[in-house]
Amino acid sequence: MKNLKTLLLCAVVFFAVSCQHNQMRIMSYNIRIGIGMDNKTDLQRAADVITRVNPDFVGLQEVDSVAERSGWVDQAKALGEMTGMHYIFAPALERSKGLYGIAALVKEKPLAVRNIHLPGREEVRTFLVLEYDDYLLCNTHFSLVADSRKESVEIIRQVVSEYDKPAIITGDFNMLPTSEECHKMDEMWKPLSDTTRFTFPANGATRAIDYIWGREGYEYDVEYYEVVDEPMASDHLPLYIDVKF
Repeated sequence: MKNLKTLLLCAVVFFAVSCQHNQMRIMSYNIRIGIGMDNKTDLQRAADVITRVNPDFVGLQEVDSVAERSGWVDQAKALGEMTGMHYIFAPALERSKGLYGIAALVKEKPLAVRNIHLPGREEVRTFLVLEYDDYLLCNTHFSLVADSRKESVEIIRQVVSEYDKPAIITGDFNMLPTSEECHKMDEMWKPLSDTTRFTFPANGATRAIDYIWGREGYEYDVEYYEVVDEPMASDHLPLYIDVKF
């Protein structure tokens, strides 16, 4: 009987481990097009932060592509080169004679990429989906307007429901943990980062608006979580998790 119990216990442990076969470091960072708290544009500072963290995936918000105001730099490509990662840029709108939106840096290229526009009364927003064999990695930047954020939560729910696999989403959600739209997110997503940890502004954070979420219905084992103490490179603090799923 003792041997049988041991075998059953081993089987349970093996099953749990086999169901969580992806181990990744996931990062979210609003880089404010490389403008630091000293109002100097220096993309290398953001790249240095990313390199130190060494993520498998980083969702970037506020990224320019060949825009006059940021020196005509393709920022996603430049950050990819600086960090040695693959880059994907997701434009939301035209800005300063170029494009502006969000991006992702990844160690492993995705099988497919989707860029879905989201509502924003003040400006169009977007939702980036990277598809892999057995999971999705997503990134977004929500509107400053509550009604637009609520609509965005529903659009994201509909898009992710098309896939039968776990999903992780990073982003600057521009919403407080106590907001109605954040509670709406809870219907389909579970917070993987600490929603009580402040991330904005970087030089004296007083608000939590940057988060990492995992799709409900799947198991996520967060082994480590950190809001990076980087008060100069951007107006947001980056955050990351080490997660098995």
